[in-house]
Amino acid sequence: VRYCPSAAECPYENASWDGKQMTYGDGFASADDVVGHELAHGFTEFSSHLFYYYQSGAINESFSDVWGEFVDQTNGAGTDTPAVKWLMGEDTSIGAIRNMKNPPANSDPDKMTSTYYYTGDSDSGGVHTNSGVNNKATFLMTDGGAFNGQTVTALGLTKTAKIYYDVQRNLLVSGSDY
Repeated sequence: VRYCPSAAECPYENASWDGKQMTYGDGFASADDVVGHELAHGFTEFSSHLFYYYQSGAINESFSDVWGEFVDQTNGAGTDTPAVKWLMGEDTSIGAIRNMKNPPANSDPDKMTSTYYYTGDSDSGGVHTNSGVNNKATFLMTDGGAFNGQTVTALGLTKTAKIYYDVQRNLLVSGSDY
């Protein structure tokens, strides 16, 4: 906590998992969804072993968002009002970085055919941006709603979490894609 990689990078406004440890810039360890997100990167590394680039990396990043948001919605800590439900990082000093209910609100895609879907090489092939595809799917599975001409019936958080855990633990492989 209160990690500073160098004097020039302080305050460090981020958090990360590097394969051995989690690091949190000042205040980031107090955001429950961010802590859950970084813990989930460790779980992914030792369960499905998803590569951290292109589509497998986007799934990796999204799974961390999913578990972080599920922690946020169930532990009674942090800001959990309806206005911030499904926002990732709303309790950090920089505010929400992703909107899982409406990814395009942060210029992230909600489907692969979205104009926001990134196909370049930056950010390991768009892992943070393209996580929006599965983030939207998680929101729909959990809360339900109409999207892309379809109506999705809500499964609720518990059932969705059980499905995601089984998929991550038993079905995904390192190169899985959308």
